[in-house]
Amino acid sequence: MGDFLNNISMQLLQRSLDAVWFKQKIISNNIANADTSGYKSKSVEFENILNNILNDKYTNSALIKEKIKNIKAKVVENNTSSTNENGNNVSLDEENIELARIQIQYEYLISSLTSEINRLKYAINSGK
Repeated sequence: MGDFLNNISMQLLQRSLDAVWFKQKIISNNIANADTSGYKSKSVEFENILNNILNDKYTNSALIKEKIKNIKAKVVENNTSSTNENGNNVSLDEENIELARIQIQYEYLISSLTSEINRLKYAINSGK
């Protein structure tokens, strides 16, 4: 049963959920620091890292599985000009929009994970 839950698509869903959770944490931190002098907003880079991994050529599934298993989201500080007099560059409107987008992405990933598990259960139970 462990191998069924450890396939490439499940690994990818797990890593994507981890990245979405991390993004929610960073966005919440940005919102909490919206009035902090000199604070620079941060974002999480995951999709570009994942795309680079998926665009590489692999000779076997074990190699891509290992790459996906070890993928890490990266925090990037936004050093663009400040939007406030105090040197802070957090835009609450942008952060709230991004938070809503991430919540939709989270729901989609949970739905995908549930579907994947249901397909495995169906196969294990011989279609019953």
